[in-house]
Amino acid sequence: MLRSILSAIGAALKGAFLFVWEALRLPGRLFAGLLGGAADGPPAGDSPLVSDLKSELAERKSLADNHDKIARSVLAWAADSIIDDRPAPVPTWLPRELKNWLPGLTRNEVETLISADNQAVSAHVRRIYLLKGVRKVQPLEPAEWAPEPVSVEPAPEFLRYATGPRPAA
Repeated sequence: MLRSILSAIGAALKGAFLFVWEALRLPGRLFAGLLGGAADGPPAGDSPLVSDLKSELAERKSLADNHDKIARSVLAWAADSIIDDRPAPVPTWLPRELKNWLPGLTRNEVETLISADNQAVSAHVRRIYLLKGVRKVQPLEPAEWAPEPVSVEPAPEFLRYATGPRPAA
């Protein structure tokens, strides 16, 4: 018996609270109706603008990842070329313009590439700005590298210091 009384009181309070809540929302809904809108929440799904923005952001991230991958591959090719002391084979998946450009670079150009960071190589490949001492991306004839000398003669200053009198301490 007590349970039914309590549930009746709870239902009455809930009904009264909902009535007060709807009464408080009424001016806002009327004002929104005058402005041509509704006071209801946003739609459940994304709007076309949000969907377009999400797809554009995903496309830009994919493009940035691709540029980074290409720059890392160019740097790896440059390192392999310096180690082999001749232009290394170019990865087959690189764009054709890079496959026609990389084998034509000189040893000095490859050394300049390898001393640059990833972003600078990416910018050079994309023609945003050029690295000093490296030709722009263009078709080049394959270059033959002259062999590096195995031993280097000491500088004349070194010989003078090595064979000359010792300075007084």
